[in-house]
Amino acid sequence: MRRNIRLVVASFLVSTLLLACALAQQSGSGGGKTAQPKGPVRTNPNSTGPSQTTYYMGKVVVDTGMAPPASVAVLRTCNGMTRRETFTSGDGSFSFMVGSQTNSVPPDASDDNRQFGSNGQMSRTNPFTANPNSPEAVIADCELRADLAGYTSSSIRLDNSMANSNVGVIVLHSRGKKADGMVSVASLQVPAKARKEYEKGSESLEKGNLAEAEKSLRKAIELYPKFAEAWLRLGDLEQQQKNLEGAMADYQEAMNSDANFGLPYLRMAYVTAVTSKWEETRKLTEKLISLDPVSFPLAYYYNAVAEFNLNHIARAETSALRAESLDKLHSEPGVELLLATLYNAKGAPAMAADHYRAYLKLVPNGPLNQRVKADLAKTEQLAKSQGATVPPGNK
Repeated sequence: MRRNIRLVVASFLVSTLLLACALAQQSGSGGGKTAQPKGPVRTNPNSTGPSQTTYYMGKVVVDTGMAPPASVAVLRTCNGMTRRETFTSGDGSFSFMVGSQTNSVPPDASDDNRQFGSNGQMSRTNPFTANPNSPEAVIADCELRADLAGYTSSSIRLDNSMANSNVGVIVLHSRGKKADGMVSVASLQVPAKARKEYEKGSESLEKGNLAEAEKSLRKAIELYPKFAEAWLRLGDLEQQQKNLEGAMADYQEAMNSDANFGLPYLRMAYVTAVTSKWEETRKLTEKLISLDPVSFPLAYYYNAVAEFNLNHIARAETSALRAESLDKLHSEPGVELLLATLYNAKGAPAMAADHYRAYLKLVPNGPLNQRVKADLAKTEQLAKSQGATVPPGNK
């Protein structure tokens, strides 16, 4: 039973933890390096297209791993044309459908619906109005990004494998001054040429041009080997390519360059968590929390999951409650599932039920909801058998 509970929490971790980096594809634990498409995604016009309506879902976060400070527009760009598809909810999640006449938010003056390709020539097919049964209507030359004043956005290139699925995480990077721990103090001494290469690399990374991004970031590091932020973004690039070993090496270089720079610890904690290296996750999060005990709620969450899997229930509860209290925007609802699991393990089903209900309130249409509702019903029944009062709305 104990092993089953751990596996449940691990599955929640993989599906709900937020990777605070420019992750433009679905998260994975494989260490192999996957090549990124260098050109537009093309489809075979003679192939069988997707169903008439195709849906996508994902999440937008800022580079601290938190939800954005306001609702964010999610934009889909196809063949050089941009359309606003939807807005994020309070926790940064979004979903929309393609192929339905009512699938999108009505366009506003900022939308570019001119039927011109990026080369200035007339586009053969308008992907927003094409036959919805056609593959081109869904994924031809398309990518997603977020739009929020004061932030730059990473992008997600759509391909056939992403239809009717979670496409991953879009990351917003603030253009303004960041809090302590969000920027490397050592990097403030970077020479102008290295800084310029870093900015070019970051922009290329956000646009999905990985080859150019890597070239510029490595040039920045060559010009200034202790450029912690450049090492961090290089690790983000490796993450995007699912090369976790390379990413960990780059994050370690960022930490070696500036031991007080908080973000590399958070990145490494995520990688060790999705690969179930719980002792490493615990140590990394403890170090980050000691550096900055308030700016990284996800550090407490990762720490709580690690402590739970190390069979330290009391410590896990303390960290999970701290994550819940610091996460004012409720950007990581998985904390509620973890607390529910913890209280079930402690034999406190009434408290567990409270957290299941909190999760369902935060994520009313989540992919785990059917399972969570079933677990809630069982937990409420157990609480009732112990004499606990079940809220009227949940009887």
